[in-house]
Amino acid sequence: MRIYKYELEIIDHQAIQTGKLYAIPLSVAEQSGKLMLWAATYEDGSLEEEYEIVVDIVGTGHPYNDAGKPYIGTVVMSYGAVWHVFAEWRHQDES
Repeated sequence: MRIYKYELEIIDHQAIQTGKLYAIPLSVAEQSGKLMLWAATYEDGSLEEEYEIVVDIVGTGHPYNDAGKPYIGTVVMSYGAVWHVFAEWRHQDES
């Protein structure tokens, strides 16, 4: 297992490519003024397809069409914004 850090854009929906790594989103936090996500990744020789971590970021008070993604955490940024992050690992071709 290795834990990797990914910088998130402050947008509603995004995908982070993990290639053929099995990944479990662990947590989110602010680091140096940026929103970051940490994920535990595992080499799995049986994975032949490409995978991604799909992330939704929701600001407090904003509408969210719950897509069933697990809640990862809430981050209060140093500049005052509050973001609620939902994320899951899945095959790139899933919608």
